[in-house]
Amino acid sequence: MSNQGIEAKRSVDKNSTSEWTARDTGWMFSHIGTGIGAGLLYLPIAAGSGGVWPLLMMALVSGPMVFLTHRGLTRFCLSSKTPDSDISCTVRENFGEKAGQWLMLICFLSMFPVLLLYSIGITNVTESFIVHQLGMVEGVSRPLLVFLLVTGMIMLFCGSEQRLLKLISSLVFPLTVVLLCMGLYLIPQWRMEFLTQEVTLVDTVKTFLLTLPVLVFSFYHAPVCSSFAQSYRREIPDLHRCIAKTDQIHFKSSIILLLITLFFVLSCVLALTPEQIEQARLQNLPTLSVLANQPGNRFFSTLAPVIAFIAILTSFFGFFLGTIEVLNGFIGVGLEKFRPGHLTIPSGRPRRLSLLVVAMGCWIAGVGNWSVLMILDAIVAPMMAIILFFIPVMGLYKSKKLRHYRKPRNDLFVVIVGMIVVAGFLVSQLIK
Repeated sequence: MSNQGIEAKRSVDKNSTSEWTARDTGWMFSHIGTGIGAGLLYLPIAAGSGGVWPLLMMALVSGPMVFLTHRGLTRFCLSSKTPDSDISCTVRENFGEKAGQWLMLICFLSMFPVLLLYSIGITNVTESFIVHQLGMVEGVSRPLLVFLLVTGMIMLFCGSEQRLLKLISSLVFPLTVVLLCMGLYLIPQWRMEFLTQEVTLVDTVKTFLLTLPVLVFSFYHAPVCSSFAQSYRREIPDLHRCIAKTDQIHFKSSIILLLITLFFVLSCVLALTPEQIEQARLQNLPTLSVLANQPGNRFFSTLAPVIAFIAILTSFFGFFLGTIEVLNGFIGVGLEKFRPGHLTIPSGRPRRLSLLVVAMGCWIAGVGNWSVLMILDAIVAPMMAIILFFIPVMGLYKSKKLRHYRKPRNDLFVVIVGMIVVAGFLVSQLIK
């Protein structure tokens, strides 16, 4: 091929990669929706008692942390030899069968407990709405309410990629606008003395360390990265063009997610009193439910639980996709290993079993009403750190296909922040 032909092909490739489509918008909103849910609603509770300096430290760390980690995980998922490989296949391909199985177990433990959290959170939000806003003092049978909510969410998110992306876009775009408006609405209620609150350096560092695991969760949309990578790899066979496109989507979704989340958290922290924050912690409620239960504003008290419900619903989508994908891999391998003789296993059986496991687990957690922040600190945060901070960097230096994307400074930053998250987890366990 002549030099002119090569340049023309590069020009076409560049244009086709930079062209923004409705599908790109759908995936961008799926990232935002997954990260903007329960973590955002519980983050003000975790960060609200430590003064303004830990919030500023978190704001500085959040930007590069969110973009670099999720971009790295998607790149790792794209590096597989076959376009249809999911994250479990990519992990086994790069780290071997045994190590791959252990890493996939960690993936499962970073996602499945979050589905349980969302089941608890959405049940508590709905129950609080029924009692406080609808005035039904006796409420509804909790086991029945959890069953209806979990069944409804699972049925809603079982469909084609195109339908799901349209659904998520239609939910997330108005959600981001409303959260921004609610942050602005709370400005007259800000307690400006919070900004001048005296906090020692030790207390600042302690609050930052203890809040960082919840901060990671607040922006965490890793469960959709595998499906996201798989979808674009089938459309764009060339690895480098595919990485350029997915990087572009990650950059835009990270900016929107950071702006909305950080402003909303700051506004909520300034509007809430220490007593209200402690009330939210004790009653296992998200921030919006506490604000909604304040007397004097019926419009806000009606709208806030609805927004909390939608925020948790959109996050449930991403973690549902990731959990089902990992469970399908586990169950598929198990059925292959223990099947009698050489019977052919129907392709849909692992998925049906995965759906059953997810439904039962979410129902049990929702009825039990376990502590959301306790589960976050004890189980989810360290597993998320491994998936988000360590596996992509190890995969980057393991895969020859990704050698052009190695940036020691960025990679070191990701590993250091991951170590701080794990340290925060250890500190939180020691001081309990």
